[in-house]
Amino acid sequence: MKKFISIFCFFFVMSLATAATATFNITVPNDGSQDGHHQTQWCLIVGNFNGWDTGNAVYCQKINDTHYTVTLDESTFASENGMPVTLATLQYLYLNGPDWVYVMKNSDGSIMNYLTYSGISPQNDIVNYWASGGYECLRCNKRITIDFYTPKSVTECYATGNFNDWKTPGYIGKQDSTSTKMTLNTAKSNANGNYFTINIFTKNADALAIRFSAGPSWIYLQNEGELHLNDPSTNYQYFDGVMNPPQVTFARVYNSGTLKTVNITATVPNNTNELYIKGLKNGIATDFIAGNKNSSITFTFTVLDVDMLEYKYFSAKSDTNVELKADGTKLSVNRIADAQQAIIFTDTVLGLFTSVQNVVLYPTLIYLNDGAIMIENVKSRVEIFDIYGRNIQYSKLNGNFVSKVLSKGFYVIRIDGTARKIVVK
Repeated sequence: MKKFISIFCFFFVMSLATAATATFNITVPNDGSQDGHHQTQWCLIVGNFNGWDTGNAVYCQKINDTHYTVTLDESTFASENGMPVTLATLQYLYLNGPDWVYVMKNSDGSIMNYLTYSGISPQNDIVNYWASGGYECLRCNKRITIDFYTPKSVTECYATGNFNDWKTPGYIGKQDSTSTKMTLNTAKSNANGNYFTINIFTKNADALAIRFSAGPSWIYLQNEGELHLNDPSTNYQYFDGVMNPPQVTFARVYNSGTLKTVNITATVPNNTNELYIKGLKNGIATDFIAGNKNSSITFTFTVLDVDMLEYKYFSAKSDTNVELKADGTKLSVNRIADAQQAIIFTDTVLGLFTSVQNVVLYPTLIYLNDGAIMIENVKSRVEIFDIYGRNIQYSKLNGNFVSKVLSKGFYVIRIDGTARKIVVK
């Protein structure tokens, strides 16, 4: 019995593992257009899985003149009417080119509604007629090798463009047509420069647009605009016949051998219990990095493997709890620690917003925030009186105080026995 259960579970798990993909085998017309149903130049699939976007229809792989195949992955499907499309709800049509003028037709020549997935993979579909002749693009659906000879200072190189929807340099996809990192060819490199290459897939080589990056993020992007394919061959080389580096410059050059350890000391308002930094390390988003508390007003941070660090301070692991400027508003621009210029940095944090208590830790005694009175560094007690002398709030504490939301008007606050007048506007 246990053996039967184990076997059942195995096949059940296997069915779940394979349920997310489905293969479609397509038979297409290609008999010389004797009956006017048009020849097949290309076979693409479009449907609710990609928002019925013919410009981004998926190219099917050609097996022979009358047969194509394609495998769809449910995890890549878009949503429709707020609900994710699945294989069970899949609707689709085939195209003879990237436009509705090339859509498939019924066997009697009429316009089709749509096809659906039967639940059995592979599914066999038949295209009897195309609405229009095949899309004429001699260099569509093509693999291209891109070679790039860089200055010697470039040790890593990335290519991104419309062939992979402009993925971030350093992006590692499921297949080479979406990855961006180029391969260093040491045999072809020399003392003057480094030789990189990448093989990509493009739906239209004539419309290919690319840019190079000297590191794994946008901060290392080339300064020049898009580069385009102007060679009718399938090999695109960015150097001349004697391998002189091209006239391409970079905003910054990444080198894993020159990464540094950065040390930051931050002076903060008194009674700050925790401190974090978060931002971009080498152009890539970081998680919260905790600081070490040295005293009541200082924290230190040690960050490894830095080329460029962009960051803000936070009083908790929350984007809301960001540091404040002198006027009490939240800091919007990152601080910068360029490790190629220095490795020791000192900062002064004027204030930190604490969302849990809704208190601004800021070097002033009393503040207003959305109708609430906030008081820093209370030693013993706080009392609030309205204009008629009524005691409307009383609190014993040692720390920071936040009142309830008050109506507009005049109030008297007694803090540790000292009275102050305040206006809530």
